[in-house]
Amino acid sequence: MGSYLPDDELREFIATLPTRRLASAAIIRDENGRVLAVEPNYKDGWTLPGGTVEAGEDPRTGCFREVVEEVGLHLPEGRLIAVSHGVSMGMWGDSVSFLYDGGTVASDTPITVQEEELLSYRFVAPEELETVMSPGMAEHIRAAIEALETGTVVERVMDGGSRA
Repeated sequence: MGSYLPDDELREFIATLPTRRLASAAIIRDENGRVLAVEPNYKDGWTLPGGTVEAGEDPRTGCFREVVEEVGLHLPEGRLIAVSHGVSMGMWGDSVSFLYDGGTVASDTPITVQEEELLSYRFVAPEELETVMSPGMAEHIRAAIEALETGTVVERVMDGGSRA
């Protein structure tokens, strides 16, 4: 990609641009429509299988790589169903998180929890997600499930933690 600026000036300009962290996760459901949730060992509450997108990696590839690493499931890479923008999130800065369809697995499918990051897993009914995660995250997951069913994509903004 060309530029009218010399390389050194272009590098200086690029260094002034904002940066955002990228993360991605999968909504994996069982035959009863319950969502696979995982309990991390590094923070309170539960979340979905997924994690940070690595440099040089696209969010979909990162999502399903993380699913294999965290719960040992090799799944078809489903479509994007939700995007979440975290802005002004304190020490975490700004971020974008992508949710993908992880499909359906049988509730008795063997799950291998990555012990370095996770304590446990469980399937949770969508209406009970608040029992293990924040109300905002639970609402976002339910909206993503609806988007999955309607063929749409959900987008939300979390602004400095004021909107979850």
